[in-house]
Amino acid sequence: MEQLTVRKKFIMNNLIEKGPLTIKGLSQQIDVSERTILRETSALNDWLKQHKVRISESGGMLHIDGTEQDLAKAREALKEIPHLWMLNQEQRQVLITAQLLLADEPIKSAYFSHQFNVVEGTIGFCMDKIQSWLQEKNLTLIRKRGYGLEVKGSDWHKRNAFVDLIYNYKPLSELLTFLYEDSKDYLLLAFFKVTFGEKLTSLTKELIEEIYENVPLTNDIRFFSAYIHLLLVIKRTENQTPIELPPQLVQDILSSEEFGFMTQVQEILLAHGIDLPESERAYLAIHLHGERNLFRDDNEAKGLGFELEELIREVIYLTGKKLNQKISCDDSLLKGLIQHINPALYRLTMGLEVRNPIINEIRHYYEQLYNAVSYACRHVFSKYNLMIPTNEVGYITMHIGAALERQQKNEKKISMLIICPNGLSTAKMLDHKIRNEFPNLETIEICSLRDMPEKIKNGYSMVVSTVNIEPKIAPELTVISPFLPKEDIEKIKTIITRMRKESVLTKNVSLPVSEPDEIERDFDTANAMLQNFQLKNLLAETYQDTIQDIVEEIHATHLIEDQERIHYLIAKREEKGNVIIPGRHVALIHFRAEEISAPFVGAFRLKRFIKTKGVGYSSEEVDTFLVMLARKDESNYILELLGKISVALVENDLFVEVLRFGDLNDIRSELVKILNKEEE
Repeated sequence: MEQLTVRKKFIMNNLIEKGPLTIKGLSQQIDVSERTILRETSALNDWLKQHKVRISESGGMLHIDGTEQDLAKAREALKEIPHLWMLNQEQRQVLITAQLLLADEPIKSAYFSHQFNVVEGTIGFCMDKIQSWLQEKNLTLIRKRGYGLEVKGSDWHKRNAFVDLIYNYKPLSELLTFLYEDSKDYLLLAFFKVTFGEKLTSLTKELIEEIYENVPLTNDIRFFSAYIHLLLVIKRTENQTPIELPPQLVQDILSSEEFGFMTQVQEILLAHGIDLPESERAYLAIHLHGERNLFRDDNEAKGLGFELEELIREVIYLTGKKLNQKISCDDSLLKGLIQHINPALYRLTMGLEVRNPIINEIRHYYEQLYNAVSYACRHVFSKYNLMIPTNEVGYITMHIGAALERQQKNEKKISMLIICPNGLSTAKMLDHKIRNEFPNLETIEICSLRDMPEKIKNGYSMVVSTVNIEPKIAPELTVISPFLPKEDIEKIKTIITRMRKESVLTKNVSLPVSEPDEIERDFDTANAMLQNFQLKNLLAETYQDTIQDIVEEIHATHLIEDQERIHYLIAKREEKGNVIIPGRHVALIHFRAEEISAPFVGAFRLKRFIKTKGVGYSSEEVDTFLVMLARKDESNYILELLGKISVALVENDLFVEVLRFGDLNDIRSELVKILNKEEE
């Protein structure tokens, strides 16, 4: 057995354990060419002769042939394979990142070098990519010679990054197979063995099944997500490094009837000797019940200038504007989006992520619509420091796409002209067949070749003919048989599907044009907003004092007469969601209220950084506050401009730098560029 390499052992073990495998799949797993796989199997066959077992190849598949008894002897002859040595670069990178995210102290690169049987230079190359990935997750990788490798950042962000890592490591179907059927996928086995250990991985599977009996986890994604978060909670508790959450939040969750199911969960865990601290119980409760609404009722949202219906109508307007199409906001669309967006805002405010298993299909099928919705979400929700992720945009796209299809169906049904020179009886037979197969066609008319030139001018959606016709006369014609066989039925179905899709996504129905006086009024308002932009330096050294100073400055502009009302709106805005632009040292405060007499934008700077609450109850240092106010009935034009400013805070490095360090003219100049920029 000594003559077999690790690679040969790996191939042999996989064929015995998993059965027939594709050559291509094996080559991708161990990062070698298909030719190398064939060469290795040839060498394996020389060794396998002694066990009367053989590897054969057929149609790109490798099979291992032999009796059960002979296969058992060959399996016994295989020694334990160091799976971690077989990982390719990307797979090593995932496991290194996972271990760093869960580590309680720095880890030396030499440890990873030994673990994966590679030189330290290879580990260093991985670290460059890991460092870049962690930055996107609001985390920092510390790399010091003699100190080691360590991830710095809030535990909340580390856990979110870990969950994102595992979802990107393997498709959901394989993750669920691992959880439900205890699959022997060596990559997943390696991941969970290295990060949590076999004992905890197995125990948590039992626990989540027991918890499921008391806490309905409505779909597979939520079930697997609950499993991962339970693993994290138990692991951190065992290491005596529980998550830190605001005491008030912990008490609110654990005393809430909404999270009453945690009593049963705690009893299940205690029965297995697991006693979670309060902060971990609160964290677990949040992730077991991710459908909580940010606002309990409409009145609460309205009181904060954060009315969901207004936000949704703004998203629909901007989506329609990008498509150059009016989208009717019917009751079904409005109710569907409110039901989805209310808990989505809660998830985003808490730093919880949602998974969308069909996001790629949505982006493909609704490409233009998805891009328009993405634009709208960026410009609407960024004003509230909420960056709507791809998965959430996908769900919103589905709602609006369904509304567009309803709208299109109501506006215009597809009409068909049948050209049939074969006689009246044949024409009637074909008409009858088409009406039976396609009852939703609004109009079906039949004509002869002689009448075709006049009839075709009526603009039918589709023209079909039982004979070939010169393309110049009827360029969009489809030829079918008078007997309408299955292939012709499918041909017509395909055309109708394409036409409905194009009608939904590219139909050029122009939006209503504003009256000239309305346009002029919007331009005047925007100019006044720029001219009245304020830049103030504050002496405050705490968050509370900063807010008080900002309130006094806004009150001095006479935009709102009631100073207490301004303070209430700002305080409630911060309470319902973070005001931090991550990694920018800038806070954004935006709300709409009936009392505001005109839109306002102003920047307020501090002499020193102050700690302010961010996403997921992390905190960041801030020295600049940007305040944007809008009227309750603000025009769509002004709201879109404010959206452009808030998007620039996230995407435009120069604007952030000018806002923090530039003078008044610099900021106004940059704002003019931002507001005049036309996005594709």
